[in-house]
Amino acid sequence: MSDSSPKTSLPAWLAQVSQMVDEALDDLMPSGSATPQALHMAMRYSVFPGGKRLRPALAVAAFEAVCGPRATADAAPGGRHALAIRAGAAVELIHCYSLIHDDLPCMDDDDMRRGRPSCHRAYGEAIALLAGDALLTLAFESLALPELAEAAGAHRAGLLVGELARAAGSLGMAGGQALELAISEQSWSGQLTSAADAVRRMESMKTGRLFEAAARMGGIVGGASEPEMDELSRLAQSFGLAFQIRDDIEDATAQDSGSGRLTAVSVWGLEGARVRFDSSVAEAKRCADLFGEAGFKLRNLIDLISFA
Repeated sequence: MSDSSPKTSLPAWLAQVSQMVDEALDDLMPSGSATPQALHMAMRYSVFPGGKRLRPALAVAAFEAVCGPRATADAAPGGRHALAIRAGAAVELIHCYSLIHDDLPCMDDDDMRRGRPSCHRAYGEAIALLAGDALLTLAFESLALPELAEAAGAHRAGLLVGELARAAGSLGMAGGQALELAISEQSWSGQLTSAADAVRRMESMKTGRLFEAAARMGGIVGGASEPEMDELSRLAQSFGLAFQIRDDIEDATAQDSGSGRLTAVSVWGLEGARVRFDSSVAEAKRCADLFGEAGFKLRNLIDLISFA
C-alpha cells in the first residue's frame, strides 16, 4: 500500500511505488524461461532492474493529487490505486522499449545502459529489436486485460489506451526520435524555423509526451476534471522539459560539449539552458500548488529533478 500522507518521505514513497510497479511488471511479463527464451530474457534484462521509475511515480502522484485523502482508501487490490500502478507500469514498458531502440546502431549506437551492456550488446541486434517491439505491444495488452477494463470501466480503460498511444506515436515519442535523427543529420531546417525551435519540439515530443501521458493517465484513473487534466498536462510538459534540459546540462559538463549534437546547451549555452530549466521547474511547481496539500508528491518529484 502506498502512503499518500505528506509525512511520508520521498525516498520511502518512491521505493513503495517502485516495488509495486516492479511487481506489476513481473506479473505482466512472460518468464525468462518461456519460449522463445532469448526474447523473454532480453525483455526482462531491459526492464529489471529499472531506474527511478519516474514515469510511473508521476502517474501515481497525479492520481493522489486528484483524489486527495481518498487515494489511500482506494489502495485495496482492484481499487483505483492499483489501476494507477498498472497505468504507470504500461508507461514504463513504453519507456523501456524506447531505450532498447534508442541504443541500437541505427539510432544512438550506445553500448551501455544503466551501467551494463545495452540490450543489443547483450543479446544481439535482432533480438533487441524484437524485445522492444514486444514491450511496446505488451504495454497496450496490459491496458486491455479484462480485469483492468472491468475495474476501470470500459470508457476509462479506452481513455488510458488512447492517451498512451498518442504519446508513443508519430506525434509523440516516436516522432520526437525521428526529429532527433533529422536534427543530427542537419535535415530539419526545412521543417522548423530555428535551432531553438528544433530543440524545443524534439525534447517536448521525445521526452515530454511520455511524462505528460503518465500524469494524464493518473488523472484519468483518479477521475480528474477537465481543468485538473489541463493542469496535469502543463505540469508534466514543464517537468519533462526540465528533466531533459538537466540531462543536457549534465552531459555538457561531463564530456566534450563539441560533439555536434543539437541540445539545449548547444543552442542557449549553459547559462541560457539553466534559465530555461529554472523557468520550467517554476511552472511545474505552480501547477502542483493548485492541488494544495494533495499535490505534495508532485512537488516532491519536481524537487527530485532540481539542482541542489
